[in-house]
Amino acid sequence: MIRASVVIPVFNRAALTRACLDALLGAPLGVETEIIVVDDGSTDDTAAILTARLAGGAPLRVVRHARNAGFATACNDGAAAAGGEYVVFLNNDTLPRPGWLAALVAEADAHPGAAVVGAKLLFPDGTVQHAGVVVGEDRNPHHVYAGFPADHPAVNRARTFQVVTGACLLVRRSVFAAAGGFDTAFRNGHEDVDLCLRLGQAGWAVRYCPASEVVHLESATRERRSAEASANGRLYRERWAARVEPDDVRTYLEDGLLRIAYADTHPVRLSASPLLATVHDGVRERSSERLLRARAAQVAELLGEVVRLTVGGASRAPLPGAAGGDADDAPAPALAPAGADADDELLDALVAVQRIVAARQEPPEPPGLTGPAYRRLAARVRAVVGTATPAGSTVAVVSRGDDDLLDLPGRTGWHFPADAAGLWAGYHPADSAAAIAALDDAWRRGATHLAIPGPSRWWLDHYAAFTGHLHRCHRSLIDGDDCAVFSLAPGGRP
Repeated sequence: MIRASVVIPVFNRAALTRACLDALLGAPLGVETEIIVVDDGSTDDTAAILTARLAGGAPLRVVRHARNAGFATACNDGAAAAGGEYVVFLNNDTLPRPGWLAALVAEADAHPGAAVVGAKLLFPDGTVQHAGVVVGEDRNPHHVYAGFPADHPAVNRARTFQVVTGACLLVRRSVFAAAGGFDTAFRNGHEDVDLCLRLGQAGWAVRYCPASEVVHLESATRERRSAEASANGRLYRERWAARVEPDDVRTYLEDGLLRIAYADTHPVRLSASPLLATVHDGVRERSSERLLRARAAQVAELLGEVVRLTVGGASRAPLPGAAGGDADDAPAPALAPAGADADDELLDALVAVQRIVAARQEPPEPPGLTGPAYRRLAARVRAVVGTATPAGSTVAVVSRGDDDLLDLPGRTGWHFPADAAGLWAGYHPADSAAAIAALDDAWRRGATHLAIPGPSRWWLDHYAAFTGHLHRCHRSLIDGDDCAVFSLAPGGRP
């Protein structure tokens, strides 16, 4: 019995299709599966690549269109040829990770009231591209938490949304057929939003499954289609703007990234995680906010351009300024602006992109944070801990598994949270209660201090009750941008 039919709509970008199929077929899928590629009138080498795959015995079927009909028609025709209980639509600009499909199917099996299940999509640098779609106060759909760290608790909760993206989307085949499939009135945009909202109106749930991870080279296939995008936006707003319910603020509140404190009189006090938002008074923008926005745009543009060059056939060549060896040892790329100290964010992005390109040809590197700016940060963290704690201390470090942060001269560094063997637990606590329990466990095992390096300072915002516990029951020694250090009180109490 076929559980899942994976349908891949394809229009040109043969290099992407090749990489997607390599990733798809390179690891066991975990469920009985068929693969259907819909060649939507490609004019490049796509047909030749698919013919060669078929001749080589690859387990896939091909549906061919004489001319390009668009995303909705390609997906609908692929679903019509499918025989699985579930149809899984997968963009060709994706690289599925092992276990992705089995996780989607397991989520659907566990929630029979859900017609749609979406995956966690990651940018090539490992940050979040899709973790569900929220409807904003402007009544438009927005990818929630785009750019967040992939291990942040807010993006690792399986939950219900109004919409998930069609780049990797499981749908019950019978429900999809009964709904008439994707609406071809949309042209390469908003088809997934419209389908999810229609199924939601019919009483079906839409789920997000973080256990299913797929890398999405989103910018590689997204060309400027201003006329199409405007038409799709107008059609969406005509059909749905007056009917959808904004849910973005509710989501931020539920995840503890936005908090509201009330007094007897106004104004209320709003607190937002710096990962989530900056504050703008509607009149002027702070220089730090301008810099943050500019750097985010630079990194996104740079990453998109490198991905485009990579999938266009330039992946074998080193990046500008690279020596062709290990990415960590390569000189600063020529694209980096002068003044490295002032542009650590951009340098980090360049090094990360070098590693992504190199990884296509070489075995993957062990997990961990790297890059020149990060190494400088790790050195500053060691200096802060050395200043704040006496020699012989045992310091539990929120480390995300990075052993470099445990190299504390004259002190013993522990991963936090840790498993029974003292290794990083591999996940962050589910909530403040779990974080407090992990801290108590570290204290019982002999930890005298807790260090929270700058990249993990979101802990202090996200785990509000944990932060309150630290300040009530222990002692804050240093609360700096590079690192926060706490002295753990004897007995775990003040």
